[in-house]
Amino acid sequence: MKSIVKKLRGRAGLPALNLAAAAGFGVLTLTSQRSIGLTVAAIALVGLGGRVQDTSYSETTGAQILLACAVLVDYSRATAYRGVAPFVVIGLSISTLTINRLLVSLIDRPSIQAVNLPGYVARRATTLSPATLNVAGLGLIAIIGIGSVGHARPWTVAVITLAVLVASATTALQAVRARHRRRNEDQRLRDAVLEFGPRFALHFSTSPSSEHQVAMWYPYLRRIGPPFVIIVRERAALPIVAAMTDVPVLYCEHESHLERVITPSMTACFYTANGVKNGQMVRFRQLRHIQLLHGDSDKVSSYNPFTGIYDRIFVAGQAGIDRYGANDVTIPAQKFDIVGRPQIDGITVSTSHIRDVEAKVVLYATTWAGSYASPNYCSLPIGEKIVRGLLNAGATVILRPHPYARRTGETAAQLVRLEQILAGDSARTGRRHLFGEIASETMSLFDCVNAADALVSDISGVASDWLYSAKPFALTNVRGADRTAFEAEFPLARAAYVVDQDASNLDEVLAELLTTDSLADARLNLRTYYLGDFPTETYADEFVHTARKYVMGNKP
Repeated sequence: MKSIVKKLRGRAGLPALNLAAAAGFGVLTLTSQRSIGLTVAAIALVGLGGRVQDTSYSETTGAQILLACAVLVDYSRATAYRGVAPFVVIGLSISTLTINRLLVSLIDRPSIQAVNLPGYVARRATTLSPATLNVAGLGLIAIIGIGSVGHARPWTVAVITLAVLVASATTALQAVRARHRRRNEDQRLRDAVLEFGPRFALHFSTSPSSEHQVAMWYPYLRRIGPPFVIIVRERAALPIVAAMTDVPVLYCEHESHLERVITPSMTACFYTANGVKNGQMVRFRQLRHIQLLHGDSDKVSSYNPFTGIYDRIFVAGQAGIDRYGANDVTIPAQKFDIVGRPQIDGITVSTSHIRDVEAKVVLYATTWAGSYASPNYCSLPIGEKIVRGLLNAGATVILRPHPYARRTGETAAQLVRLEQILAGDSARTGRRHLFGEIASETMSLFDCVNAADALVSDISGVASDWLYSAKPFALTNVRGADRTAFEAEFPLARAAYVVDQDASNLDEVLAELLTTDSLADARLNLRTYYLGDFPTETYADEFVHTARKYVMGNKP
């Protein structure tokens, strides 16, 4: 029961939650299996209870209505009361409460929301929050269910629901009146932003669970110096980004909201990805728009033609410029700045040869399958062969998959299998393989890089960053291209030992990777090409100096 409820409480459990509510409704209204129907309805109700703070109320309204109807029908059947009046009152009360909850959720929140903004605290427009009304609605459903099981008098339950209805109706009227005062609230927020005086902004709009892109760049944006704000365009990102930063985070749902948070003090705006909503920000030509991207790799996302809309494009090295032209994407050369990858200043550069390392540790960093076929570089289908090959070679393995790899059932199952293999080997040999929460959450990516002596990676930014360490690495050729074509599409492969599509050459690759390492010189040459030629001790400074030049310079 607990595991079922836990799944229903997560965002991924919404379809299952709605299905459970529909199933409870069907069983209670169309069959005589009352105990089963009430059990299913209770599970769905608890699942809804776990989402009381969720602001996406429209996603759970259908489930609440189905459950309310189900328990109301069951109540009317279970009681000996012959009239319909109390049941009509109960039905109208709970349905009106549900409508009021939606109304208040739309009106009660400010059109723009702000966290960490000095001098600004949002004023509540109503006495009861949408979350409180949500709890009230779920509570009434539970009361009806309990009344049904306990054969409570219908008018007793009707009076309770009517009292809650009066409170919710009062709140709804307050929200309607507050709608007319919304302009004043927005002006208060704008005044606070003006007082804060941000010099630049980070505009963040991308798919869910991508907030790590902000964490990646945040420390280096702080080093630029002047105050700045982070603008997020998806509501779910607001609390996550606000928790990982201490600068103002502004949620601007609509394009029109952007005009209220852009101030005369702003000169520049940075971006971490090519989100669709970026175009709504780029239209403000008084700002200089700078694309950072969230990693450097030979993936198609690193030469997206959309990148050409920005005024400046920061790349790690010359490779970041050349890959656009190599893939027939024409962007003027003057738009690019080579600034290195400041994040990799946390990587330790190796000075030893792999053959001199006794107990070798290998990082297996697999990417995800992607949203569609063209960027699918995931090697998990041959992951078991790779892991078993590493174990047979006597290596200790760090398994760090892309966070999105657990989103789909197939790749998630493949990861579970690899973790089982590593756990079994640890039990037999005592080797301390790292995987699961330790390798993916407790340790950062660069913790994993520094702990490993060699890398097996898919085509991703991990491999580019690894170059900085000067340690050997292998790339997976999951598409089966011949070596010449593979190196032409992914120049990084010129310094890598390439694992064939079916891993048939794995023994040969591991011999080079863990012993011979004939590509050591090629790696050093390619390192400058991909990551720039900056002093190790001040590597991150180039990004900071270049960014500061645009932020503190004259507006375009």
